[in-house]
Amino acid sequence: MKVATLTVYKHIQERAEYTSNALNEAIDRVTTGRKITKLSDDPFRLALMLDSRAELADINQYERNLEMGEAWLNSTEESLRKVQDRLADLQVTALAMLNDTNNKQDRELAAIGVEEVLNDIIQVTNTDVNERYIYGGTRTNVEPFVLMDNAGNIVDVSEATRVAYRGDNQPFKIQTQNNDELVVGNDGSEIFGDMFNTVLKLRDALRNNDVESVREQLNPIKAHQEHVSAENSVVGFRITRLEFRQSVLEGTNITTKQKLANLEEVDMTQAISDLSIKELMYQASLSASAKVINMKGLMDYI
Repeated sequence: MKVATLTVYKHIQERAEYTSNALNEAIDRVTTGRKITKLSDDPFRLALMLDSRAELADINQYERNLEMGEAWLNSTEESLRKVQDRLADLQVTALAMLNDTNNKQDRELAAIGVEEVLNDIIQVTNTDVNERYIYGGTRTNVEPFVLMDNAGNIVDVSEATRVAYRGDNQPFKIQTQNNDELVVGNDGSEIFGDMFNTVLKLRDALRNNDVESVREQLNPIKAHQEHVSAENSVVGFRITRLEFRQSVLEGTNITTKQKLANLEEVDMTQAISDLSIKELMYQASLSASAKVINMKGLMDYI
């Protein structure tokens, strides 16, 4: 049975297009290193790739959160240590001023020293990381502690009668993975609120040369030292938890990147081999097409 010339030529054209497209796809895979070069290549694989990329984006955000949290917790640990040191200085001052060899003038000078310590503590408790205050709870954009008088005016330490807290009472948390959270910022009033009152009472007792009132502040100062030390232990525990989560997230990041690479990236050895095969197929198709086109008749094709 004879085959119509138009049918033969159509078959030649279709075969040439097929081998040409296959060759172009093989070239694209080798040059780009990607298994998918257009959306229609493999919709299912593309969906998996998009899911993996979204997962990586989340992981990167969690890693940034943990990096920020690490900076906050390290600053908290350091600032609490400084407050402990300054409270120890107050303890030494108070004990020294109980000695009968000190007079009213000595205690007035000591009161000025207490004010300097109070200023130092205020500065430390207003520590910020990248302009966000770590002791203001979730209100991180305002200095949490200010010196005020009884009328509510912000004043110098020598005129202060109280230390006002301007943060809120909610601890600042970061999201570490999915719905998991970690506290990295504190309600400063819970840690330092009563401590400032004790420091001001000590200053006033020294100003007034009231030895008994000075003595009364010794136990509260010691209690504040212990409280701050306990808070620092909590911070140390949070740092350990954060480091563990960083380690877990690092492993998840590596695994997800490998999964995405397996979905996206070609095996270059296999891709080059496939390209060679497609080139041979294309050349064979061209050769066969040329042979048919140059035939004067269709007898060889029957």
